[in-house]
Amino acid sequence: MKDKEAILDELDEKFVNAKKELKFNSSFDELESVFFIKDAVLSAGFVSDGFSRQLRARITDIYKSWMSFLHGLIMPNPQNIVNLNESKLFSSEEKKDIGNLIGLMMSVISRSDLVNLTNDKTEEAKMIDDSFIVWKETVSPFLIKVMSKIDRSWVVES
Repeated sequence: MKDKEAILDELDEKFVNAKKELKFNSSFDELESVFFIKDAVLSAGFVSDGFSRQLRARITDIYKSWMSFLHGLIMPNPQNIVNLNESKLFSSEEKKDIGNLIGLMMSVISRSDLVNLTNDKTEEAKMIDDSFIVWKETVSPFLIKVMSKIDRSWVVES
């Protein structure tokens, strides 16, 4: 297995090549700040020859993880006491807003799936850029509100 430094050097090179080929606008630092690309690549132990596909997979993994969490707030697992308690914190209007956010997140995920099928480089670039913009402008601020409410609910007074 390659050492960490060699993998990160290869990541830098393949990111630059992907950015040049696809012509997306997001910088590595922007994408890294949200999607933790280095962690994913180091965890995998390699940078894919199809790096843009690996990048999109990481982006959709982050979206899917949060989407699954949000889904549990709308439709809690009756076998999960944590899920049930957190779901009760949100009004039906807030749950509607959560559902709308899930729809927005699915639009990012489904676009990546479509790119996998069509290999459309223009759409791939748009998906990468939009995933960052949607995250920064909408998803992150919304998640901060949701998680702040949840965090406050778990505070135990001593």
